Amino acid sequence: MAHPELLVFDVNETLLDLSALRPAFIGVLGSTEAMGEWFARLLHGSLVANHTNRYRPFGVIGLEALHMVASKRGIELPESEAVRVVDGMRRLPPHPDVVDGLTALQAAGYRMITLTNGSDDAASDQIRNAGLSSFFEATLSVDRVQRFKPAPEAYLTASIHTDVEVDKMLMVAAHDWDILGARTVGVDGAFISRPGAVWSLPDALPDIVATDILVLADVLS
Repeated sequence: MAHPELLVFDVNETLLDLSALRPAFIGVLGSTEAMGEWFARLLHGSLVANHTNRYRPFGVIGLEALHMVASKRGIELPESEAVRVVDGMRRLPPHPDVVDGLTALQAAGYRMITLTNGSDDAASDQIRNAGLSSFFEATLSVDRVQRFKPAPEAYLTASIHTDVEVDKMLMVAAHDWDILGARTVGVDGAFISRPGAVWSLPDALPDIVATDILVLADVLS
């Protein structure tokens, strides 16, 4: 695509490092093996919410998923402990490449926003606590449309909020389903192929594939 007018960043795993939650999972479930299952169940719950028109905040679905994973392992998890673990998502650190990568993109004149499945308040906490607020003109969440990504409405709200046409936006994500969701409304994607992030869909990879945000900045420069 031509020089995009707006870069739209996914947050969890794309910018922020979920591995910081591992100590909390060890504390409540005895290992980190369940963390991947929990995040998958969290995403699954958001898709079910879309299809059944039963929207509730991502954090609430996160609690539901955590209790399910604990129950499968015969663990009765107190609500206070579940809340503590899920709230840890508000304090995730950025991946090591993120600050330098965003600095380079900002210096190149790119407009940048975030678009996350998290709630408005959680998204704001995440970006502020990670020290990334100065890079983004807006921190958008799906709260405003009550439809989780990859639903089309989630990406269209970014276009409406910024007054940028979809064909001039670039969705940056470490999730293939997020790139594909954006593609359905005409938004091109850049796939961040972080360790463990594998393109698994039958659709073609986007033109831009980068191992991290700093490499993405080099590609877009």
